[in-house]
Amino acid sequence: MERIKARVLPALGIVSLAALAACGTSTTGGGGGNGGSGPLSSCIGSVTVASDLPTSGGDASIGGGTEKGVKLAVDQANAAKLLGGCTVNYIAKDDSSVAKGKHDPQQGAQNVTSLVANLAVVGIVGPFNSSVAVAELPITNKAGVVQISPSNTDPGLTIPGTDPDIDTASLKPTGKTTYFRVISNDVVQAQVMAQVAYKELNLKKVYDIDDQETYGKDLSNYFDQDFAKLGGTVTKRVSLPGDTKDFRPQITEAQGLGADSVFFGGVASNGSGILKKQMSDAGLTAQFLSGDGTVDPQFFVDSGAQGDGAQASSAPDTTKLASAQQFIQQYKQRYGQDVVAYSTYGYDCMNILLQAIHDVLVDNGAKLPADPVTFRTKVIAKVQGIDYKGTIGETKFDSNGDTLNHQFSVYKATGGKWVGRETVSPSAS
Repeated sequence: MERIKARVLPALGIVSLAALAACGTSTTGGGGGNGGSGPLSSCIGSVTVASDLPTSGGDASIGGGTEKGVKLAVDQANAAKLLGGCTVNYIAKDDSSVAKGKHDPQQGAQNVTSLVANLAVVGIVGPFNSSVAVAELPITNKAGVVQISPSNTDPGLTIPGTDPDIDTASLKPTGKTTYFRVISNDVVQAQVMAQVAYKELNLKKVYDIDDQETYGKDLSNYFDQDFAKLGGTVTKRVSLPGDTKDFRPQITEAQGLGADSVFFGGVASNGSGILKKQMSDAGLTAQFLSGDGTVDPQFFVDSGAQGDGAQASSAPDTTKLASAQQFIQQYKQRYGQDVVAYSTYGYDCMNILLQAIHDVLVDNGAKLPADPVTFRTKVIAKVQGIDYKGTIGETKFDSNGDTLNHQFSVYKATGGKWVGRETVSPSAS
């Protein structure tokens, strides 16, 4: 396993690796069990929370592994009596559809429509994919239900003008922030990969393929822009449908253009592993590069041993953090498998939601608010103001709902696994 080393890029601010070594507690008050004589010991009833993640089809490994982290947080909260005499009821939704065999924005929209109609639901963890977020956010925002995503990176979800395909204002019809995410955006991620590609790997000519989805297209847009600014050449940009199975024409073209690298803007369920395997089969030795959508066990299902050598950015590698070790051990003991890249992020998302609920109940004298609209509104306010120290480090949100953490790790495909190679920390300039 390669050693993670911290590096700094000349843009976009902030957090140090030291901050990510924080312990798993919240500074917003009252964490821990509340049974016995605790502040919520007299609480009566149950609180319902939910998740909406792709847990079947081509996203089953990455989405399912993330949902397992979410579920573990709920189970631990109930065992520790986080809400005292009240219990946590959990609803898990799958936004994959049989028709697509992977994440489906239409399915996601149906899921959250059902969830917000259930007045007992006070918060949702998810979605996983940015394209699904575009379909879901107007629904949950209008209903006044908080969503916290472990993995959405498209900047257009929260920052107007950053993705030409997204009308950010339309995602927030009430004008109020109800959506939050614990990972930074593709403006940062693309900069990280462009810097690593050009300055560290000494790559100069890239052939770029995106999967035509919200996330993939925008990530490729920013990568191309940043790579060119550094002095690199984008030999060609191609957009292919997410169900593409034959990349050989593009591979042949990349060879003819003398590309020393191929960038894939997209997710593993849309063929990143297939592309890497076909590159190897064709004898194309160009470096394969991608983003967090590719750091998924599905990549190796499709690429086999020929996936080795690929490099991709993703959420900061928490397997090296002291703050995540207890959770990682508990996860493996519970499920008999290793965490995936976003297991810890899903875990912290749910813990943030549960902590917010806890704090609302404390403020309300250990009673469930009688009005569900008021309950939901108060939970949103608590999430907005939270300072949570969990497995991924300290999480705070800005007024748009974006995390104040701006880091990504670079992973290398090694022996059929994604291994964290280095963590890059952008700094203000």
